[in-house]
Amino acid sequence: MATDAPTLTDPVSSSTQAEPANGVNEKNGAAVSDGTPAKEAFEDGLPPPVVTFKTWIVCVILSIGYGLSFWPVPVLSAIGSEVCADLGDPTAYSWYVSAWTIAITVSFLWFGPLTDLLGRRWFLIGGNFITFVGHLVVGSAKYNSSNGAQQITAGMVIVGFGGALCQMAAFALPELLPNAWRHIGVVFADLVVYITVIVAPVTARFGYQYGNWEWNFWALAIFQFLSFAGLALFYFPPAHPSGEATNTVIKEIDYLGMFLGGAGIVVVLMGIVWAGIYESSDPHVVATLVVGFAFIVIFALWEQFGKLKHPLTPTRIFTSSHGRDFTAPAIALGVVNMFYYSSSILWPTMITKFYTNGGVNWRYGVVLSLPQGLAILLGATGLTFFGGKIKNWQWQLTGSSFIMVLFGSLLGPVTPTNKGTMIAFLFLSQAGFGWALYLAIAVTQMGVEHKDLGIAGGISGTFRYAAGAVGTTIYTTVFNNELASSTASKVTKAVLDAGLPSDQVAKLLTVVSTADLATSYPADIVTAASNALNDAYCHAIFVVAMVSMAFGIVGLIACACCKDVDHKMNNQIEVFLENDRLAERNKFH
Repeated sequence: MATDAPTLTDPVSSSTQAEPANGVNEKNGAAVSDGTPAKEAFEDGLPPPVVTFKTWIVCVILSIGYGLSFWPVPVLSAIGSEVCADLGDPTAYSWYVSAWTIAITVSFLWFGPLTDLLGRRWFLIGGNFITFVGHLVVGSAKYNSSNGAQQITAGMVIVGFGGALCQMAAFALPELLPNAWRHIGVVFADLVVYITVIVAPVTARFGYQYGNWEWNFWALAIFQFLSFAGLALFYFPPAHPSGEATNTVIKEIDYLGMFLGGAGIVVVLMGIVWAGIYESSDPHVVATLVVGFAFIVIFALWEQFGKLKHPLTPTRIFTSSHGRDFTAPAIALGVVNMFYYSSSILWPTMITKFYTNGGVNWRYGVVLSLPQGLAILLGATGLTFFGGKIKNWQWQLTGSSFIMVLFGSLLGPVTPTNKGTMIAFLFLSQAGFGWALYLAIAVTQMGVEHKDLGIAGGISGTFRYAAGAVGTTIYTTVFNNELASSTASKVTKAVLDAGLPSDQVAKLLTVVSTADLATSYPADIVTAASNALNDAYCHAIFVVAMVSMAFGIVGLIACACCKDVDHKMNNQIEVFLENDRLAERNKFH
């Protein structure tokens, strides 16, 4: 492995060839600033890596586009139920984030591999423009009095479809930096996401309370368009990274695989969403899951036996080193993302039920929502500054995932009075998540050859968001079922013991979660019912935490199966901008 540190900045950003400050011609790259031969020159015949000022500008723009594409998710997670109720369809909320997830999952599968063949430029630029349009559609839904709730769903589909293209910055940005910085590049790509998860719930809540929630999306549209324009002006990666002509590649694209894989993902994820709405035996659930998985099986067979020149999911990537190069870290990535959603369901529930008087004290609820985002930022920052010093990347991934699983599972023993303990456990769990998530992405990228980086990014993105959709549905279904059964048993026993006639129990159960409880029954009955309802919530939260722990254990096993990628974390830069002065170092243009 090369040990010389790459040059962090370079004052020259023009497209003409120039000599660096140390006076050594970078094309030949025989020496570093102290006159000592660069190790890269002996090992690879390559000059010391240089990251130009123009490259840093592009990295910032890529990160902005990525983060803005995610912003609608925490906004609608915070206020979606109120917004759709105001627009006349309270049930539409269940599809807002789900529609985004389905669209982004399909888009990753389709377009990640194509960026290896047709170049990244127009996919990233197009993604920012599509997402810009999606923001406008969602924001303008406020003024659609007849179908506004459904318009938000349509807008989220558009944002999700374009968002996958924007989020390909997760590999388009790190490839512009030395491989030794791969984990840093992944964190950098998500830089605006950290702002998003901290600030978006706050702006959403204040926007809704003051009647101008649509500006969460108008402002996004403005900044997303600026990101689109910035990439159009400055982002020029190689247009033919595979070395093949565009016309040839277009003829060889796996169109049937795109149809089969896309159809399977859409139908399966729709079935999973419906599983949280209907009974598991309902035709909505059974039919969609059966048909969807049939498509996925056919898709897998086509990819394996179709003799394709450019399959979307090449078997060699999954089987490399018996799955330890890519498959294990991809599974770990999916499970890590699943675990995040458990905390994202449980913590807001605790805030609303136990700490803010049913959401009445919403400003305090906003404050309590901050530790989760701040913890993720801390974990990502720790990976950035200490990951390269610790090395042993697979054990870093295992250790950070263990912290995430351990303290996330410890959210289970919640009570209405142990708020401080829960905040501490949440913070530690999410800090582990922030470290593990971005490291898992980096390890999946380093598990393939660079020519397959788009394929790896597409597959891992599909894994990540599909697993998130599955996890969300499982956690929500388990929580609702456990809460319903536990409420019926615990509240019934409590109010009977408090003296409520048995013929009034059924009526009380219909109002136990509403303000009518306090006005309809004596104080001792209200107290008994409220305490029992809190116990029911605690029980449901505990069960979900244990379910998430089971998934977490699977993820830990996958982490332990990963290979160390330290030998690949060298100072090689895989891609240079074609409009910059180091473009001649690209193998293909």
